[in-house]
Amino acid sequence: MSDRPQSIHSRAFLRSVRNVKKGLLTRSRIVELLSEKAYTMSQLAEEIGLSESSIRRHLNNMLAEGIVEKIKYRGKVLWRLSGYGQLDLDESAA
Repeated sequence: MSDRPQSIHSRAFLRSVRNVKKGLLTRSRIVELLSEKAYTMSQLAEEIGLSESSIRRHLNNMLAEGIVEKIKYRGKVLWRLSGYGQLDLDESAA
């Protein structure tokens, strides 16, 4: 995985899974990318350099905790930060 963030984002920690460093770094990268714009799962997989199944597992865990949400746009499923996930980013920037 290239372009790993140097720090682990607070939204990368999940209550429902064991938080190991590799997963935290991947979820931090997902949060970083989704803070810029919405992505399809395949776009995220390509940007991060992992398989779609790995990205799907992380996104579904993040979806269950309300960090991300799925939207349909022009026949595609896009992922973006939910209001809860975006609020945390806004608070950390202040």
